[in-house]
Amino acid sequence: MKKINGINVLSLYLSHDSAATYIDKNNKLKVLEYERFVKQRYGSFTSSMAEQKGIGTTDIQRHNFLQYIKDNVKDEIKVIVHSDPSMVDKLLLQEYFPKAKFKLVYHHDAHAVSGFYTSNFNEATILSFDGGGFDEGNITTYTKAYIGRGKSIKEVKQSYNFSLGIPYGHIAKCIKEIKHGPDCSENSLVYSGKIMGLCGYGKVRSEWLQPMQRYYESHDFYGNNDALWRLGQEIGLSLELNTLEGKDGYDLAATSQKVFENKAYEIIENLIKSGAPGNIVLVGGCALNVLFNQKLSEILKKNNFNVYVPPYPNDCGLSLGQFLAYTREKLELSPYIGFDILDRDKFDAYKKERNAIKCNVNKLVDHIKNGKIIGILQGESEIGPRALGNRSIICDPSIKDMKDILNSKVKFREWYRPFAPVCRLEDSEIYFNDVFESKYMSYAPTVKEQYREILPSITHIDGTARLQTVKEEDHKLFYDILTELKKRDEIPIILNTSFNMKGYPILTTIEDALRVLNETEMDYVYIEGYLFKKQTKL
Repeated sequence: MKKINGINVLSLYLSHDSAATYIDKNNKLKVLEYERFVKQRYGSFTSSMAEQKGIGTTDIQRHNFLQYIKDNVKDEIKVIVHSDPSMVDKLLLQEYFPKAKFKLVYHHDAHAVSGFYTSNFNEATILSFDGGGFDEGNITTYTKAYIGRGKSIKEVKQSYNFSLGIPYGHIAKCIKEIKHGPDCSENSLVYSGKIMGLCGYGKVRSEWLQPMQRYYESHDFYGNNDALWRLGQEIGLSLELNTLEGKDGYDLAATSQKVFENKAYEIIENLIKSGAPGNIVLVGGCALNVLFNQKLSEILKKNNFNVYVPPYPNDCGLSLGQFLAYTREKLELSPYIGFDILDRDKFDAYKKERNAIKCNVNKLVDHIKNGKIIGILQGESEIGPRALGNRSIICDPSIKDMKDILNSKVKFREWYRPFAPVCRLEDSEIYFNDVFESKYMSYAPTVKEQYREILPSITHIDGTARLQTVKEEDHKLFYDILTELKKRDEIPIILNTSFNMKGYPILTTIEDALRVLNETEMDYVYIEGYLFKKQTKL
C-alpha cells in the first residue's frame, strides 16, 4: 500500500477530531490524530473551529503538524484526499505539498469505507450514523446506509431525514450530573459518552416513549432548542441547561437510550427485510454506543449474522476512510498505527533522572494485586477514542472503591462514569454473558451474576461492562498479565481506562505520563519494560 499507481497519497480530515493518514518512511500505514499532537481534545486543524466550538488551534500548531507529516512521509505527496477544506487550509497545505492535487471524499462515504474495508466481511450492510457531515452539494446528512460487496460500496437510495446523534447528545445538557466539555456548553462533543454511562441508573418511562420518538424525528437541533423545549412541554419537565438532577434526569437518559436503540434497529431491520446482507458494519459516532451494539449483536446472532465496529467509528477514522476510498485497498487492521512516543529520544534521560527500574510481568502483577494504579505507555498509540493497552491505566477491578478512586483522584471526572474490563478471549464466557469478540471495546455484555460483587469496579450499575477481549497476537503485554493472574488462581481480569486526565486527549509523551503520575493518585508508570515511581517531595 506504499504507492498507488506511482502516486503518493496523504489523506486529511480537518474538522473536529482531525487526523492524517499516509504511508511513512518505513512503509507502514499511519493514522495520526491531531488532538494528540496538539494536546487539545477534539482538536480541529480548521481555524474556523476556534470560533465555532472553541477547539480550533493556532497557526504554529498547524504548521508543526504538517512539518511532522512532511518529515515522515515515504515520498513526496502527489495527492491529498480531503473532506472539503477551506481555501485558507488549501493554501497552507500547498506550502508543504506543492505538487499535490486535491481529491474529495464525502463524509458518510468515508465512514462506510473505513468500516467495510477493514472488516472481514465480503458482503455487508453498512450503517453510517452520527451528528452529521457534509455531502454532495454541501448538504448536511446524518444517516446513510450502504451495501458493500467485495470492493464495491453502493449507497442505499433511502432518505433518513432525521438524526440519531444530535438528539442523543442534546438530552445531556439538561442533566446537572453531566458536565460539558471544553468545546462548548450546550452542544458539547463529550455529552454522548457521558449520557450513555448515566442511563444505566435510570428506568425507561413508557409514557415518555412517544414524545421522545417525536423529539428524535424533529429537525430543530442546530441553532435553537425548540425540539428539546417541546419534549419538555409534553413530559412536564423543564429541559433547559442543567435543570434536571436525580431520578428525572436518569430516567430521561434511559428513555432516550431506548428510543435511540429502537430507531437504529428499525433502520437495520428494514434493510435486511428488503434483501440487504445480514452482516452489519456500524460506523459514525453513534457506533460508539456499546449498549446498542451489544443488543443488535444478540439479535443478529440468532440468524448467524455478525456486527463489526472498527476502533475509530467516529470522525477520527475519516482520514483512513478517505485514504481507503481513494486507494481501494482492503486491509487487515491493527489499531496500533498512531503516534509513536513523541519524546522517545529522551527516554534514557528520563530513566536515569527518575531512577526507573526494569520490571517484568510478574512484578507488574504483584503491584496490581497490591492495589496499585499503573499507567502504561508503549509503542505506537492505538487509534480511536478507546485505550487498548498502549496508552492505558490499569488496576485490579476486585477492589471495591477503585472506581471511585479513579474517577475522583486520577481521571477527575463524574462519579457515575464506568470503567472497562480486559479479559482473555478464551476466558471471557466464564465471566460475561453473551460475549462477542471485542478487541476494540465495541460491546457491553453483562457480568455474570456470581461475579458482580467480586468485580465491583468494572460492573456498571445495570450489570453491563464495556469489555475488551484480547488474544496473544492482539496485545502481548495485556495477555501475559492476564495469563499470570490465572496462574496465580486469581480472576484473570484487569480494569483498563485511557491514560489521560479530564479535559485532555490520550497522551503520547513520557513527559505527560510522568506529569500525570506526579499530579494524581496513580502509583506507577510502566514505559516499555521500565517502572517509574513518583518523585519524592522535598
